[in-house]
Amino acid sequence: MSAITSILSELQLGDPAHCDNLSLVPLFSDVQEDFTYITLEKGLETTTVEIEELDGGARVSDILLRNLSDSPVLLIEGEELLGAMQNRILNVSVLVSPLTKQVIPVSCVEAGRWNHQESDPSKQKFSTANRMHYARGRALESRAVSLNLQASREYRSDQSKIWQDIDEKSARLNVHSESSAADAMYVSKSTKIDKFVNSFKHLPSQVGSVFLVDGKVSGLDLYSNESIHTQMLPRLIRSYALDAIDSSLSSATSDPKATDSNKDENATKAVDEFLAQLSNSWSKRFKGVCMGENIRFMDDRLTGSALEFEERVLHLTAFTLPKEETESPVQYRERRIRPLAS
Repeated sequence: MSAITSILSELQLGDPAHCDNLSLVPLFSDVQEDFTYITLEKGLETTTVEIEELDGGARVSDILLRNLSDSPVLLIEGEELLGAMQNRILNVSVLVSPLTKQVIPVSCVEAGRWNHQESDPSKQKFSTANRMHYARGRALESRAVSLNLQASREYRSDQSKIWQDIDEKSARLNVHSESSAADAMYVSKSTKIDKFVNSFKHLPSQVGSVFLVDGKVSGLDLYSNESIHTQMLPRLIRSYALDAIDSSLSSATSDPKATDSNKDENATKAVDEFLAQLSNSWSKRFKGVCMGENIRFMDDRLTGSALEFEERVLHLTAFTLPKEETESPVQYRERRIRPLAS
């Protein structure tokens, strides 16, 4: 049994929590890894990590991380970085070796800017946003990266599709940004988003969360221990909240007032089905950007990835694909991706 199938089989589901049309089902585990590393957020706070544009010339699809600490640094797929020449999101979870520098594959989420906003070079580095990229965008990115890995062994997204999706979402939310920044949507809807953040709490032994929008699973994030989940949960909530707000404005099926007695039962059933689908999905292993291996999950309705290091699953994420991105099971079999359990 692989480390991934093992950790999925050991997960325990908690009671669903709800806020308007967004639901959260907590994931608990009695087995938690004690492998020592620091998160990107903590590294930047303590100035032991620096992120900036590439030496010798900026490039949209890559940035440079310097790890000045004696510990590995964990970067989480979907984290958004603000500043430098333009805002970016991380294409993949990466474990960066101690005392080294590493080129990190990223995607742009601010199409209309290509300049530093600060004249002082010491202020031209990246900082972290207080949220992840929204879940639908992460799903599109995840699928594109998987396809590009199969085709060219590169952790690249479909940049034009990311820009298009941000533009379309901004239009639905009636948000305008001079630089087409995804950040503007979070700023505009911050009051509504804060309501969601205050409605969901980390629980003891919680290592992951599954989020549902309008009663349907949107995605999950799972970490190696609860301390990392505690750090990441507010960021996750903000990202899924933006999708929930978008859905409530644009979907006739969105029902934030739903209070039927089967709501919890339906959410739990939906999560059980999603986890079963993930466990039985097709997968393929690739060499990680730095330390460890990256495992890609693909199914006709699902996409995702995991970072595994020395048989430890440090981060696993999976999403329900937007309808327009789904493919038939036959098309996936033709990609010759081996089963997860093999």
